[in-house]
Amino acid sequence: MTNNLGAQAASMVDDKIREFRSLQEELNEHRSNLGMLMAQRNENEMVKQELDICDQEASSGSDSVVYKQVGPVLIKNDLDEARETVDKRLEFITGEIKKTEALVTKNEEQSEQLAMKIQEMQSALQKAAVEAAKAAAQQAAA
Repeated sequence: MTNNLGAQAASMVDDKIREFRSLQEELNEHRSNLGMLMAQRNENEMVKQELDICDQEASSGSDSVVYKQVGPVLIKNDLDEARETVDKRLEFITGEIKKTEALVTKNEEQSEQLAMKIQEMQSALQKAAVEAAKAAAQQAAA
């Protein structure tokens, strides 16, 4: 009967460890997505800076031409329209970064709680094993 309880407790610990590993994989995926989003944000911020330079050149009288790529073709694009597109894209990316950061924080908290629970369960399992061993030794001595 004791072995059965011990096996059940060990099985529960194994289940929690699998859950922890799954949570870690999910966390790594969110972190990877966060890295991609940050790279996209940096790219778009650089484009915005380039558009600011074009805007300064346009105010000084030189003609700046902005093109956008549509498939394999470059199409002339209005500077204001390009700026609006980049601003909207930055707004969207920033929103996605906030969502992803919230998911990362949530998963990190869940991971910490689960790790603590696993440690408690393993500690209880070890304590029970020591007590079982003592009881078996006492029975063998008697």
